[in-house]
Amino acid sequence: MRENYHSFNYWEKIISENKTIRGHMFMQNPPNKESIYFHTIIFGNENGISNIWGYCPNIRVLIGYFQYSFLQEAFYKWIYGNEKLVTKIPHVTVDKIASEGAKLNKISKEVSSNMKNDYEFLNNLWNMSPNKSEMELRKFVLNFNKKWMGDNTEFLYIKIFKTPEELGDFVISSTLLTSTEQELENRINMTIDEWRDICKIATIDSDKGRIFKKVLIKNLSEVF
Repeated sequence: MRENYHSFNYWEKIISENKTIRGHMFMQNPPNKESIYFHTIIFGNENGISNIWGYCPNIRVLIGYFQYSFLQEAFYKWIYGNEKLVTKIPHVTVDKIASEGAKLNKISKEVSSNMKNDYEFLNNLWNMSPNKSEMELRKFVLNFNKKWMGDNTEFLYIKIFKTPEELGDFVISSTLLTSTEQELENRINMTIDEWRDICKIATIDSDKGRIFKKVLIKNLSEVF
């Protein structure tokens, strides 16, 4: 069965049916050679930090996830997360979230327009080839991070990775900026060399892939 990832109704259904964290909805199986990897952060004073490491089966699923799920959650929390604890994201479009936020004077018209423009940028990727859409998605990420860097009360962040090795190296380098090698090894329950080896063959060795998946889901919540 071919899923329609470019569909609000599809994402509304899958989000409703899945009790897991949104960014982990497509991680039932270990990664494969078509998988693409991501790291996202949503931060707000009243809601703390949502720090997700994950992967999707292919670039189309990732585009759909960003467009229909991540932006919905991120922008809703951006609008309301500084004044209350957000425990549920309504199943409404990004356009409606942005429009309602401006109507209620929670955000400016410029911010509302930026939210809608981000959605439309992703919407235009569906007509491109997978390679072209991935290139454009990387441009989107760079602009997104500049646009939503916010301040010490709220910010949004996205990073994407082509391979498990790329993600694994980033985990190491990012962690060692503020922590020791021993602290990282305690966090991921293995040595750094073992982590590198797992990342190297995660897409071709299912056992290593399952370990890689487990680390992303359970052990990287404090790795930024």
